[in-house]
Amino acid sequence: MANQKARYNVAINRLKHLCTYLSGAIDFTDDMGCKWRDDITPFLEDMNIRVFNPLKHAFYGAEKLDLEKRPYMDTLLEHGEFELLREEIKDISRMDLRAVDLSSFLIVNYDIDTFTCGTHDEIFLASRQRKPVLLMIGKGKMKKMPKWIYGRFPPEFFFETWGDLKEYLTRINSLQNLTLTEEEKKRWLWFEGEHNYNQKG
Repeated sequence: MANQKARYNVAINRLKHLCTYLSGAIDFTDDMGCKWRDDITPFLEDMNIRVFNPLKHAFYGAEKLDLEKRPYMDTLLEHGEFELLREEIKDISRMDLRAVDLSSFLIVNYDIDTFTCGTHDEIFLASRQRKPVLLMIGKGKMKKMPKWIYGRFPPEFFFETWGDLKEYLTRINSLQNLTLTEEEKKRWLWFEGEHNYNQKG
């Protein structure tokens, strides 16, 4: 264990000033996906990563978006006001997809047992932009994933626990003499200068 820890250099911060977007189901969840996003955010911020959380929009003018708009959309859906609902959701989807544009990588809580729509929109957009999309899928789910997902994302970016995903990001961020895999070379980008620490390959 001591040797493993020695490989990491706390002075190395490759992910400093990069942005990540926290993608995952909001509808049809018990807590709108709040807990996992709140749980992982301090870990990311400790690496000086800017976190885009779709439940806490950072864009100018979005202060009341989550407090007022989402409950209002629930009311529109309940009363069958579908055209009004369509107009309201456009603002949220525009901001979420812009946050994906601005992010260097995505962290995704990909629960195959919970129906989701926006998550797929976001991760396929990131895939087309050749960004790392890190999928937390849960234990024992590798053989249950949609086959299409394997065609768009390398299995090395699938994680069964949050601990595994955090360990992966720690490796990318601060492993001495980092060697990227071929798939990682196609997707990970960080800035020159203070961020370019001992990377091989």
